[in-house]
Amino acid sequence: MPSRIRRRTAGVLGAALLAGAGLGCARDEGEHVVSVGGARSACELPVTWEIPTPWRKKSLDEDAADKKRSRYSPCHLELGTGKTALALRVDVYDKGRTKTSADPLKALLDYDGQGMSNYGEYYHDEYENRLTIAGHPAAQMGYTVEPPDSNVPTFRRRMFAVVTPDATIVVRVGGDNPGADERTRALYDRVKSSLRFTS
Repeated sequence: MPSRIRRRTAGVLGAALLAGAGLGCARDEGEHVVSVGGARSACELPVTWEIPTPWRKKSLDEDAADKKRSRYSPCHLELGTGKTALALRVDVYDKGRTKTSADPLKALLDYDGQGMSNYGEYYHDEYENRLTIAGHPAAQMGYTVEPPDSNVPTFRRRMFAVVTPDATIVVRVGGDNPGADERTRALYDRVKSSLRFTS
């Protein structure tokens, strides 16, 4: 049975999200932050961003779609372990550019609900299509997934897409454990505020 979608709100996020972005890039006393991305990095991409340590790169099996859309392999990182683990994935569209990949909102909607089929109900509660990230047009959205099994906790996903003439970058952040929303938001804001293009 396909997922059912409930859209709770659709509109501009406003000051709360902008304030969150500022908090997300503030470093705690003693926090160790590293830059990821760029040439000779764990993920060789046309962008760099900052994340707190520790983290590890997870292997991904590239499929035909990955290879068709980009010269770059998807980057999948896991921050923390166990119940504090968060997943971060970065995809790049830089070849075979289409109207979809050249529009940040359409690029995001390519991923809307990906992997949610037969996994319960999900709904959007954050959405914005009028912002810039690293000086380029961008869009973002957040959604909550409510699995049909009451023993499986609700979890959050946050995503943004940013477009340049050379590439479209799609970033997804999420945590599958209860109480992960605050950590997800902090990581998402950190990546978004520190993202820089290398060329």
